[in-house]
Order: sequence, then C-alpha cells, then structure tokens
Amino acid sequence: MDFPRLDPQMRAALARNDEIVRELGPPTPGIEGVRAQAAAARAWWNEGGPAMAQVRDGKVPGPHREIPVRVYVPRRSASPLPACVFFHGGGWRIGSPASNDRQLRELAEAWGGIVVSADYAHMPEKTFPAPVEEAAAVYGWLARHGCQWGIDGQRLAFGGNSAGANVAMGAFHAAAQVQGAFRCAAFVVGVFDGDVETQSMREYGDAGLFPTRESARKTFEDYLGNDANLADPRFNALQADSGRLPPVFLAAAECDVYRDSSAALARRIREAGRSAELRVYPGMTHLFFGYSRMVDRAAECIGDVARFLREHLPPAND
Repeated sequence: MDFPRLDPQMRAALARNDEIVRELGPPTPGIEGVRAQAAAARAWWNEGGPAMAQVRDGKVPGPHREIPVRVYVPRRSASPLPACVFFHGGGWRIGSPASNDRQLRELAEAWGGIVVSADYAHMPEKTFPAPVEEAAAVYGWLARHGCQWGIDGQRLAFGGNSAGANVAMGAFHAAAQVQGAFRCAAFVVGVFDGDVETQSMREYGDAGLFPTRESARKTFEDYLGNDANLADPRFNALQADSGRLPPVFLAAAECDVYRDSSAALARRIREAGRSAELRVYPGMTHLFFGYSRMVDRAAECIGDVARFLREHLPPAND
C-alpha cells in the first residue's frame, strides 16, 4: 500500500527494517522468541553513534524484582549531573533498557546530562499496574540514592517512548513523595489514554502501518484486564491531575494512530495552567524515533528533546 505522506527516509527505514526481520527469520514460539527477535532486529539500528564516558548496567530495588537499568554518562563531572529517566516502548510486551541504545547515547551527548534507561514489567508475566509500580520505584530510588551514580537526585526529568511514555507518566502520578525532584518531562509518540475513536486512529488505524487500530484495542484489553482501568489516572493521563506536572515536551508522529493522544494531553496540560510543548514530525510513523541511523527527523527529535532538557535542566559546567 502506498503512503504519499510518508517521508522518503521514513519509507526507506521501514523497508530496511523489513529486510532485517526477513534475514533473521521467524521467531521461535512463545513470547521469549518474539522478544529475542525484536532485540536482534534493534542491533543494526543501535550501531554507531557517540561514545560515552561510561555506560553502566545496574539494578534498582523494586516491588516485584530487581529492576534492570542502563546508565549513560556522557562526560566526567566533578559535581552530580541531572538525569532523565527514560522508559522504552514495546506494547508493554517487549523491549529492554538497550532497545534505544544509540538514541539515548545521542540524547545524553546532545544534552550533557545522564540518561537512565529503565526496564519495567512486561505482559504476559505482569499486567497493569505492575509496570507503573516498578517505574515509580525507579523514580524513588534515583531521587534518594542517585548520588551513588553521580546523579543529582533533586534535578530529574522523566519520559519514554510509546508504551514507555504511558508507564513514565503513570509512575509520576503514583510517586507523589518524589514529584518535587522532577523539573520536566519529555515523551515520544506517547500512549496517554485508551481512546481508539480519535481522528488519527480512524485515519491510520486501518492503513497498513504499525500499529493498527485493532492491535491497539487488543493491547489495551490485555494490559488493563477490564474497562474500569481505562479511567485509572495511572494509565489515562487525561484523567490525572495535570496541574501537578512540570513542563512537558510531547513529540508526535504525523502518520501514527497515537498522534491525537499527545495532542489531547497537551491541551489538558495547558487547560490546567501548566506548560506543554507539542511537536508533530511530518511524514513520520510510530516507529521513527528508533531509526535515527537513517531518518533525519528522528535525529531532529532527539535534538529537540535535548534542547528542552537543557532549558529546564542545564548540566553543570565543570
């Protein structure tokens, strides 16, 4: 199917990813096979990019397990640096702290602060609200103990990609005791509610792009378990108290079923008297952020997030 609105680089990146998946062959049966194939498909996209002063893999105590994290330190510093906690996408089923390795190294270098890529519980092993509970535990640990990793625990940002954006936002609303440590938030193609009747859902949900409207509906059903959770503020940011939020940056893709979710949240935040910056990237699909190796607008998005972080969390100069 032809998509005249797609940016040529976006089109080429989708074709390259299809080629990678074909070369890998079908996954082995079961969710672990799907996860292994997804991780292998990300390897090419994560090649290259800037070197860090340090990349540390660690774990944070959580309510269900020790939570894996990857810490990107772009430079040595005599004083603690601000940090942005970032949660990967993957439909609440797949992904890891390494999923966006190149993109988060690019972000750390462009910003100058530390990026903490944090895992969270996945389906089918865990469903809502377990991922949010784990993310909230990461927030609390970094606010109280981040100094162990050279992080200023009172100068934090939070964010994520796709489902990870949903988890990140839900965890903020669940982590009332440490909300004051967060100076800003940045989200890319976020999923902030379960509405499958928006204009962007109707426009792109049956167009042959990923994700589809039906896959979104089924994912919400599997993750939430019952319709009552659709209104839970830990899932539905439009039902949460937006007046508690720090300044927010929202990156949306034009050709994405979730585009209008970001737009609705931006309106909700502004109605609450808070600051929301919304940027829609023309010709991009839901997957564009992870394709910065080939797609200029993905690199542009990373630069926009870095600029936003510098404005609200400037790294110390030393």
